[in-house]
Amino acid sequence: PRTPRILILSLLILCNGPKVEDVHETFLSDHRCCGRASSVVEDIQQGRVNKKNLEVVLAQYNEDLSWSDKFAPVRTVYCKGASCPNDSTRLPNVGREGHTFLWHLVNHYDDLADWTVFSQAEEPSEGYFGKGRGGGHLLKGVTFEDYLEPHGDSKFLMSSKVHLPTLAHSLRSTFKVSPDDDDEFLGTSDPSHTCPAGGMDAWGPYKAQLWLSDFLSQKCGVETAAISEALRVFWEDTLDMPLPPGNVVHFSQGARFAVSRERLHQRPRSFYESLLSMLESEDDSCFSYIYEWAWYYIAGKPVEAPCKLDAQEATGDLEEIEQAERILSRWTDNVKGGISGGISGGGGGGSYKSPEIEWVGKAPKFRIYPSGGKAANSSWMMLTFGKIQEVDADGKTVTTRSINSLAAEKDITWSEAEMTIGGAAATVVTMTLPIEFKQSCRSSTLTSPDYSSVTVEIVLFSDYANITYGSETFEVSPGQIKFNIESEAWPFCADTDSLQFTLDIKMPSGS
Repeated sequence: PRTPRILILSLLILCNGPKVEDVHETFLSDHRCCGRASSVVEDIQQGRVNKKNLEVVLAQYNEDLSWSDKFAPVRTVYCKGASCPNDSTRLPNVGREGHTFLWHLVNHYDDLADWTVFSQAEEPSEGYFGKGRGGGHLLKGVTFEDYLEPHGDSKFLMSSKVHLPTLAHSLRSTFKVSPDDDDEFLGTSDPSHTCPAGGMDAWGPYKAQLWLSDFLSQKCGVETAAISEALRVFWEDTLDMPLPPGNVVHFSQGARFAVSRERLHQRPRSFYESLLSMLESEDDSCFSYIYEWAWYYIAGKPVEAPCKLDAQEATGDLEEIEQAERILSRWTDNVKGGISGGISGGGGGGSYKSPEIEWVGKAPKFRIYPSGGKAANSSWMMLTFGKIQEVDADGKTVTTRSINSLAAEKDITWSEAEMTIGGAAATVVTMTLPIEFKQSCRSSTLTSPDYSSVTVEIVLFSDYANITYGSETFEVSPGQIKFNIESEAWPFCADTDSLQFTLDIKMPSGS
């Protein structure tokens, strides 16, 4: 697996008068107090800022570094690819950018710059669109040069947050996730604000990352159910810190940040050595992914979380909120499924009683009974989800990306919960199927499997309500059924391919 290049940049800004050899001692204080006519880049190029003051550390695999040439006097490149620049330091291709950052901290602990910028070596640009699809992890309104400006003891521009018990993620509204995102509706981040400043710069809703639990389970050798506990142990034992408030971790996607020497020295060299050793034995260690979430807490020892939580986040109980949010969002997305009024016997002027959902056999098959449940009814509706097939633009099945019988899958998990969705009481049954593709689109064996997941949610309402979500309002009533089918991180063989789900609906005569 490729490891990005890491670039370390040290920067010094002079206000008036110090000689170049005296700049190191006055860099941070002078820069923070004074305005200047010249830019940071000009100060670097004219020698007023040197590597004692500012260092840019880049983690490189095979990326083009020309975008960073203007920082060359303060640039340090660590290369893990086949062809490395002459002025770079070659490192073994293990541990992704986390290994590179920690290698620098361990080996330069005693001569760190006043201010160090850590970054992957890909040219910075707005957002991130997925592996191999572009995006250099900047928030809209932020430039790489903004990281060169000393700001307190560090500069972390948070683009994401993760709720550790559920792995649900929330994205900052100014972080693009598609090249087609409309700039007019994204808002703009102020580079002086670690967290959203309000208005159109805000946190989005929490959304499930259904593939992530299975991915971390495979990478880390931990049962899916034990991931939350493993993260707690990592935080408390390895990072030697309590979990953040609400078990919510804020982080910068792409692992770009800047830190002062004083803050980095809040941790002893042995701490960074210990973290480095956890990345040295594997090409693609599970810790390299966890470190991306934790850099704010690794690079020094902060006494408080970087961003405030709302009242509900602070309780640490986001599971029902996240699930209800996901259900509502799917109904207003372009890809959605729904059945309304599918079972007789609903409603009835307040006489409606709880429905009943029954699993039938081993297949993803549900029999749904209306008011009063199975004991009070001979009418029912059965939903059977049969197969999932990827099809190409000509309608032909892509066999290496298809599941012909969900009944044959052994890892399907089921859950049932009573919850409130948009003010309406409902019973929600969830089926989750983690998927591991071991073959490529051309049927060759993959060295590293592709992971995905499919989730089916069936919602049976027992209330009347008008539910508003975004700009849409819809009415629900007792006995009404809606369902969602969601695929997460499906590794399509072509952008023009699509997924087909087989769903059978059966009802007895007279229902």
